[in-house]
Amino acid sequence: MVSIAAKAAKFRDWFDERTGAWKTACAALDEPIRGGARWTYVFGSGLAFLAGLQVLTGVALLVYYVPSSDHAHASVAFIQKAVPAGALLRGLHHYGASAMIVLIVAHLTQVFLFGAYKAKRELVWVTGVVMLLVTLAFGFTGYLLPWDQAAYFGTKVGTSIAGEIPMIGEIQRRIMLGGTELTTLTLSRFFTAHILLFPLLLLLLIVTHVFLFQRAGAAGPFHHRDDHRVDSFYPKQMLKDAVFMLALFAVLAVLALKWPAELGPQADPASDYLARPPWYFLPLFQLLKYFPGKFSLIPTVLLPGALFTLLFLLPFTDRRAERHPLRRPIATVMLTLILAGAAGLIVLSKYEDRTSKEFSVKIREQEEATHAFLKAKFQPQVIGQVLAVMPGAGAPPAVFSENCAACHGDSGEGNDVGPSLTGITEKPGRAPEDLFKILNDSKVYGLKDPMPVSFDLSEDEKRQIVEWLKKLK
Repeated sequence: MVSIAAKAAKFRDWFDERTGAWKTACAALDEPIRGGARWTYVFGSGLAFLAGLQVLTGVALLVYYVPSSDHAHASVAFIQKAVPAGALLRGLHHYGASAMIVLIVAHLTQVFLFGAYKAKRELVWVTGVVMLLVTLAFGFTGYLLPWDQAAYFGTKVGTSIAGEIPMIGEIQRRIMLGGTELTTLTLSRFFTAHILLFPLLLLLLIVTHVFLFQRAGAAGPFHHRDDHRVDSFYPKQMLKDAVFMLALFAVLAVLALKWPAELGPQADPASDYLARPPWYFLPLFQLLKYFPGKFSLIPTVLLPGALFTLLFLLPFTDRRAERHPLRRPIATVMLTLILAGAAGLIVLSKYEDRTSKEFSVKIREQEEATHAFLKAKFQPQVIGQVLAVMPGAGAPPAVFSENCAACHGDSGEGNDVGPSLTGITEKPGRAPEDLFKILNDSKVYGLKDPMPVSFDLSEDEKRQIVEWLKKLK
């Protein structure tokens, strides 16, 4: 009787004869590594792992996500608070995006220091730099999708900066926004780019990068003392890569569970939210403070353009055979200054926000609002007039209908004039006693857009309004 192993081998041979998959896998496992297996070579495999993790978690999130300004925030809140393991999934995706940026910068740094972009590897380097740009574009488009305050206003600032580029800026901004304002059409465009255009582009770049790397071969160590040593990818390097990928996953899982991905209150275009970009754009944001007005093009266009131009041209301008970083002092010092400068600007931006008399209180209030929203139980999204018949809330009192409904909707759902009052007593700074102060004098209390009417209400009428708002969940 033919054994199971023999049948499996026969099927493998049949499949390989038609696809070549087994021979390709064996060739990859037997790939020679000059200088032997090293921990400094794990970044490429780590990036491939993170890209796969982003795809898997992204597909899982797509099952629940609704890409519209009306429902995007509620769907993300549902994932975060109600879906089993939803917070873990979203946390893995959130922190995985940042990890990809950190790892691709680390990989490019290692290749730069080892001089591994030289000798027939110019195009390998160029595709790597393009992948860095695509990864940053992933972060920018994905940042808007939760449609909370930070996402909305951060993207608004980002698209405004893109609109400052001479000649093409305004056209580029209109294409990104789908008009002149940030709306559902903007969200739809960012969503399409994030889940379709950039994944296809990144897949093409990965395949091209691996193909070019296989053609050129591994560069090996920058010194020559280990040139005689050659290991195959399997088993030593494969084991190091596997350990590194496992460590990456463990770190991301701990971050996702201990510090869940942030989600603040739903975007309110009428609010005075103080926008801050994600951490990887903070260096440019900090530089903007030093180049006001017409000089803002220096940190937003000229410096990034010059940096990436240098990166693209590096393998074509540095033609020397020398690869040792200490024997290329100018290049090594420049890289150190760029990385240290970027890290310093990030730290400085965070420090100024914490210590600034102008911004620190506002930022702290926004962080408290985000934490409060994350801790609050998930509230199913309620639309329009359904609020009026919700159990426990009841119909609004007559004094509300006569004085408040014109601006805040018949059931407090909000409209183009005034914001929604749903769950208002659960928001920071909107406790029942605060609502009494607002009804007494909204201008003194500091609303961005004070209520346009002066109410002549009795204390009992104010109490009726506040008591009903407390029930409006």
